[in-house]
Amino acid sequence: MYIECIETGSCETDTYMIIEGNDAIVIDPDNYELVNLLLAQHGATAKYVLVTHGHFDHIGAVARFKTSGAMVYISQIDYDLFVKPDDNVNNGFFGENVESFAADVLVGDGDKFSICNHDFTVMATPGHTPGGVCYIMDDNCIFSGDTLFRLSIGRTDFPLCSHADLMLSIKRLFALNGDYAVYPGHGKSTTLDFERKNNPYVH
Repeated sequence: MYIECIETGSCETDTYMIIEGNDAIVIDPDNYELVNLLLAQHGATAKYVLVTHGHFDHIGAVARFKTSGAMVYISQIDYDLFVKPDDNVNNGFFGENVESFAADVLVGDGDKFSICNHDFTVMATPGHTPGGVCYIMDDNCIFSGDTLFRLSIGRTDFPLCSHADLMLSIKRLFALNGDYAVYPGHGKSTTLDFERKNNPYVH
């Protein structure tokens, strides 16, 4: 297994590629050409796209990957908001528009699935968006989207955000047993133990 992180899009979103041989899982892509180029350098093709939440900078390239044959996983809640013609989590700020896509798997809290030889558990972590989720892979790493960052937390000043919900979501993450590598939606990676001890926004 190989995990690569690159910044994509105008918001410098952390897009992750989990590469297993010729197959890859892509998380929160916002630049199809760049991600595809890097995958090609590894001789891999995106088979799955996992979306942590429905903001434009985390789904900007999802439609292109869907067209190229990847299966798309996204929370039921954020997908329902995305496909609504009004008041969705994507168009609520910055005036951005994202090409629509059809989801293949609509996930919810506690769902489990196995892809590319890895086991995933979905944890619902609302707050930054109503349907934000974290993907816990192999019980040792967390793709946290915009819920938890290194020494920070997700913004809650956008439409449909809730600071109270976000804090409850982070408490759920902190309640997990043991340590985990944490791969956030922006910025540097961290660990759950480090954030438990040092994150100034949750103490």
